[in-house]
Amino acid sequence: MAGQQPPSEPRKDDTPPPLNSGAGMAAVSYLIGGMLVWGGIGWLVDKWLGTEGIAMGIGAVVGGAAGVYLIARRFGA
Repeated sequence: MAGQQPPSEPRKDDTPPPLNSGAGMAAVSYLIGGMLVWGGIGWLVDKWLGTEGIAMGIGAVVGGAAGVYLIARRFGA
C-alpha cells in the first residue's frame, strides 16, 4: 500500500539461547523413539515367529528402558 515502509531488517541478537533449552523435547523424543523403534523390531519378530504381541510388548519395555538410560546418561550429573 502507498505510504507504508518496507519491513526493517531482523534484529541481530547476539545472545546465545539458554542452556539446555531443548532438554525436555530431547528427553521425550528419546523415550518415544526408543519405544517405537524397539516396539517395531518386536512387532517384526512377532510376525516372523507367529506370536501375538509378546515380542512387541517386550520391545516397547526395552525401548523405554533404553530411553531412560540415554536420558540419564545425557542429562545426569
